[in-house]
Amino acid sequence: MKRIRHVLLGILSMSLLTGCWDQMLFKNVRLILGVGIDKAEGENVLVTFVLPDVSDKKRNAPEIISVSGETAREARSNLGKKLNLVPDGAKNRFLMIGEQLAKNDIYTVLDVFYRDPRSALNAKIGVVEDRAESLLQTGYMRKPNFILNLDKQILSAETFTILPEENIQSICTVLFDPGQDVILPYLAAGDGTPLIKGVALFNSKSLTGTLDTRESKLCLLLADRMGKKAILTLPIPNQPKKIGSKMTFRVFHTKRKLDVDVNKGKVVVTIDLLLKAEAEEFSPDHLDETGQVSKLNEFFSKELTQEAQKVVQKLQKANCDVFGIGRRIIAFHPEAWKTMDWNSTYPLITIQPNVKVEISRPGIIY
Repeated sequence: MKRIRHVLLGILSMSLLTGCWDQMLFKNVRLILGVGIDKAEGENVLVTFVLPDVSDKKRNAPEIISVSGETAREARSNLGKKLNLVPDGAKNRFLMIGEQLAKNDIYTVLDVFYRDPRSALNAKIGVVEDRAESLLQTGYMRKPNFILNLDKQILSAETFTILPEENIQSICTVLFDPGQDVILPYLAAGDGTPLIKGVALFNSKSLTGTLDTRESKLCLLLADRMGKKAILTLPIPNQPKKIGSKMTFRVFHTKRKLDVDVNKGKVVVTIDLLLKAEAEEFSPDHLDETGQVSKLNEFFSKELTQEAQKVVQKLQKANCDVFGIGRRIIAFHPEAWKTMDWNSTYPLITIQPNVKVEISRPGIIY
């Protein structure tokens, strides 16, 4: 009798379960793996979709379809007219925005991703030199797998501190922050594969400039955003220009200090950056000689400080506050902030970067 009571209780409990009321089966949808958005004629946008191969030929190559619409959402609806299944962006892996569109206001095409509860907000986002459609179509024609793995290419560059770790979700709050700006991956159609050119600089929601890969690496270090590793190559002092006249070292630890001083409306910013490094390639050898490491540290510190000053100049020219200086002023000098027009003030403030290199690991040989 007791066993029957337990069985009846279990059956009653199962009848109260709701089940998977919101399930969506793969057999009923066509997944979108990548998206590129460009400015089209007039006020329309051209959206390029990367879709997996579902044919019986098993080509393992994506299908690339470009559709225009007055909005990004309308373009996806128009895509549905070309497919025999409902397009679904829940597994989207990257979003590429054309340069011309990015110069206007990228949020105009991002809004749909934030409003759709099924959006893949962890998808990588970047800006494409010229048009996103060209990047996706060119990569597809030459090497299809590289387009399918474009997000992995970006992840690899993040590991080496070439690109910032960003996605659709992470940039949302910064886009609306008056005291900080975003930087995004900047790509182009390369010879057979997408080419990472550096980072795109933004002022608020608009593209205003770019940095190359060397400059982006130093910019990220100054912003205290080092990836898992950072590798730098610099000329060796008093060496003729030839193969073997440069040293490559790996940064394994950083310490960044940012001071913002506001006095009578004048803003002075000091960025002190310490790079602890390990020698990875140094053909002249003899790092154990007295004073050799000290001379290299002094020379490399001076070289990187000069490069950092040029990076800061480009950031100010692009009006891109990637260091969040305005956010510091809002937090610690609110009264001064109220009197500032930050877009006009930021390009004119004094920002002094100081880079110090310490080669503390010579490698397994001296």
